[in-house]
Amino acid sequence: MGVGYSPKLPLLYDPTDGYYKLNKTIGEVARQNIKMVVLTSPGERIMDPEFGVGARNYLFESEVVTHTSLRSKIMEQVKKYVPFVKIIGISMTNIDAAPGETAPTNSIGVEIVYTIPSVGFDDTLAITFKA
Repeated sequence: MGVGYSPKLPLLYDPTDGYYKLNKTIGEVARQNIKMVVLTSPGERIMDPEFGVGARNYLFESEVVTHTSLRSKIMEQVKKYVPFVKIIGISMTNIDAAPGETAPTNSIGVEIVYTIPSVGFDDTLAITFKA
């Protein structure tokens, strides 16, 4: 049976790790935790209605409001729920309609640059939210 810090999501059977594939480094755990915080909508996690950024909820707001409030919410939630991570920067881009499409795709690309100071690990997480 393998040794790891937490189950990798989504849960997948792995004969090497045991029942489920595991996150085997602090970097994998941090990446998964940040992703879950950003993708989860407030109220979605049982027993903790404050958990989550709910990034998809920002898709139809104006660009300035979206970027400012989404950046702030990500910083707040990561500080609270993934305290061993320090965010270095967050950049966002609105994704326009593809050539030939008549309507915008209502998508936002978010790139989160972060570090784990205690282990000297740096990484970047890129996520695209689509309507």
